[in-house]
Amino acid sequence: MSRCRCHSGKTEKRCCGPLHAGKAAPTAEALMRSRYAAYAKGMVDYVLDTTAPGPMQQDDRAAWADQVRQFSAGTRFLGLRIAEHVDGEEEAFVTFFCTLEQGGRDASFGERSRFVKVGGRWAYHSGQPA
Repeated sequence: MSRCRCHSGKTEKRCCGPLHAGKAAPTAEALMRSRYAAYAKGMVDYVLDTTAPGPMQQDDRAAWADQVRQFSAGTRFLGLRIAEHVDGEEEAFVTFFCTLEQGGRDASFGERSRFVKVGGRWAYHSGQPA
């Protein structure tokens, strides 16, 4: 069995796999992990579909999809660490640090992400450097 790409230590079947197949994320942290894994796997539609209307969503879906596809294809996803998560009913925050490599260079970063409920499901809204 393959380990989940979100670096949880769980199998994909018991971690992000069900979310990628359409199950709603129970928490913002679970959605954040599934989005990281989706980027790592090149699951462009999942990334776009789990982004809330707002500052991160782009009007030209095809161009946005190309950006995500290029980022995913050009990046090695080496690690993910959740530093903090603050749950709420309609809004939540997840602070994470990811280890990435692009073109042989370190592209790691940290972010405090804001998640909101859209139609009863968690969605990524925006983020600030952590």
